[in-house]
Amino acid sequence: MAVTSGLSLSPDINVKPIRSLWTPSWPLLMGLVAFVCLAFSVSKPLLGDPDTHWHITVGNWILQHHTVPRVDIYSYTFAGQPWIAKEWLSQVLLAGAYDIGGWGGVVVLAAAAVATAFALLLRFLLRDLTPFPALLFTVAAFTLSSAHFLARPHVLAFPVMVWWVAGLVRAVEERRAPKPVLLIAMLLWANLHGGFTLGFVLAGALGLDALIGARDAAERRTLFVAWAKFGVATFLAACITPYGPESMLVTLRIFNLGDALSVISEWRSPNFQEAPMQELLLLLAIYLALSRGLKLPLIRLLIVIGLVHLFLRYARNAELLAMLAPLVIAPVLVRQWPSLPRVLADGRFAALARPAGRGLIALCLGVTALLAVGLVRFGGITAPEATTPLAALKFAREAGLKGHVFNHYGYGGFLIESGIPTFIDGRGELFGGDFINRYVDAAFLRGKGTPLETILDEFKIEWTFLSKDMPANKLLARLPGWRLAYSDDEATIFVRDH
Repeated sequence: MAVTSGLSLSPDINVKPIRSLWTPSWPLLMGLVAFVCLAFSVSKPLLGDPDTHWHITVGNWILQHHTVPRVDIYSYTFAGQPWIAKEWLSQVLLAGAYDIGGWGGVVVLAAAAVATAFALLLRFLLRDLTPFPALLFTVAAFTLSSAHFLARPHVLAFPVMVWWVAGLVRAVEERRAPKPVLLIAMLLWANLHGGFTLGFVLAGALGLDALIGARDAAERRTLFVAWAKFGVATFLAACITPYGPESMLVTLRIFNLGDALSVISEWRSPNFQEAPMQELLLLLAIYLALSRGLKLPLIRLLIVIGLVHLFLRYARNAELLAMLAPLVIAPVLVRQWPSLPRVLADGRFAALARPAGRGLIALCLGVTALLAVGLVRFGGITAPEATTPLAALKFAREAGLKGHVFNHYGYGGFLIESGIPTFIDGRGELFGGDFINRYVDAAFLRGKGTPLETILDEFKIEWTFLSKDMPANKLLARLPGWRLAYSDDEATIFVRDH
């Protein structure tokens, strides 16, 4: 029997029980737990990415100059070449958080964004599901996405991404076009992170799903016109950036890096030996879908398959599968399985599915603010040494090292923050696939591209700033005209003799 889209409402969705100012709710609790877990984690995983440094630096440049950059001003290899800060709003927010609270401020901002996103995810799932399965979906999504919780623009876009997809799905379920207020989500997403282009794809797919699920030709025509108008409005909203529609092209430039993507860790396929929980959750989802005979409408099935593909292709897309797939399939689940896990569906547990009271929300926000202030002032949070080799940089400055540097890819953001022009850094769309491959061939002695010696001479490199375990250091130790100047547990510096 074919499965079609259609209106799906939980049994009590139109019931508006009287709420106390102090009524708790599962989404509020989820947000609080997520914030505390991330902000007060001993390892501070949110600061584990080197690109955070250059995002903050770009944000501060924008704040100082009251404009956005249009050419590269941070490397010497591509200085003056066209480059746009497509995530300018996130960069300004990160810079503001850093300027106010240092690294503690950055952690608070990123943790708050993640917490808000998962509180929203749970709230939207509760429109269709009973609390128990909705909580299971949300906790599984949090676990699957956790490896990519980093203080970078994509995290700040999480809440609007969830809002956007939930709004599209609800429009399909209610047989109408998405509400105009949803365009605010696209406007924010387009200025926060380049992933907003996925929002176009999902809007088109779910619009098609709405047309296929129409009850008759008249309704189909009405929906076509309404969704077409919304699609045009979506495009226009996405163009409201300092760069106009140019931000949409960056996604194509990134994918045009070709096989160079495979040398960037987050653009590789997931390694389930290092992340067994991701594999377990994926297999469990497949088992439940097959054993219970889940049937999805064609378009939603293609969306889910597409999200699985994006995750298996690029590990960084784990959150897309984890957060968006439940929103897409939740209404179908409740139609196919009306008695879907009624476990703890009554009593106090179920009562927490209702929105929290305003008084309690205000109290929790106040407590969270106090925790954030305490973390910023007394937490002593610093960026990890793996991406912030301060001792090596101090030596380089005291030794008066000048000229072009051949740097570790992961130190690019740190060097940008320190005002040192880079050979390469995390802005892959600027450097392009050929240049990235040349760098990898030279730095890792792959022997199938330009030799390291040629790179050193071609770019008139005077010193190197590489992680201690990079193969290039072994060759530099034997190259005539080069000497080891500094080494510690993180970084190694060689300088050219004159």
